[in-house]
Amino acid sequence: MEFVMPARLSDAPLFRGIPAEDVDAMLPCLGASRRAYRRGERVMRAGQVATRVGVLLEGRLHVEMPDAWGNVSVLESVGPGEPFAVAYACGKEGLLDVDVVADADSTVATLEAARVLHPCERQCACHGALVRNLLMSMANKNIAMNRRAMAMAPKTVRGKILAYLSVQQTVAGAPEFAIPFTQEKLASYLGVDRSTLSAELSALRKEGVIDYKGRTFRLMGSGL
Repeated sequence: MEFVMPARLSDAPLFRGIPAEDVDAMLPCLGASRRAYRRGERVMRAGQVATRVGVLLEGRLHVEMPDAWGNVSVLESVGPGEPFAVAYACGKEGLLDVDVVADADSTVATLEAARVLHPCERQCACHGALVRNLLMSMANKNIAMNRRAMAMAPKTVRGKILAYLSVQQTVAGAPEFAIPFTQEKLASYLGVDRSTLSAELSALRKEGVIDYKGRTFRLMGSGL
């Protein structure tokens, strides 16, 4: 069956600078496939060997790290157009130590990593652009993990919340911004207790430091 990709894939970071018609022509060469996932369904599972690079077409994914006792930590949120599992699929080992889980009903495209890394006989300029975009994607993922480390650096729950929200506001470039997590998932991302995080958010709003509704936040004043 012919693989039909939404035209907006040409706007995804992995295909930036490549015309939409060329993206469509590249798909067979890249071994592209597409699948829909229900909310809560695993897209990739810890313990499997990753051989394919993922690109989220619609929905939202969370990258989660389970431990031996069943506890789960959220490491990353993946939005539409963003790639995932790039380092695992393109690295030497490829063994996943994380789960990739659909946080909403989602559609995912995957590409064979070997075909992405090793251009076909045509050596087309489009493939060169794809590899450059892949390197940029890996750099961006590294920045995202550094931002998580910055958010977790403060010793108090309040400090973690304000560090995280400060980074999110800077990235958004606007006073009001949306975060990709529910309070439950944000607590997991920051490595704090859910009820403690909720109480601290309420206290910060009461003090006029922040305001929020659902996943939308605004920083108002000093949190010190």
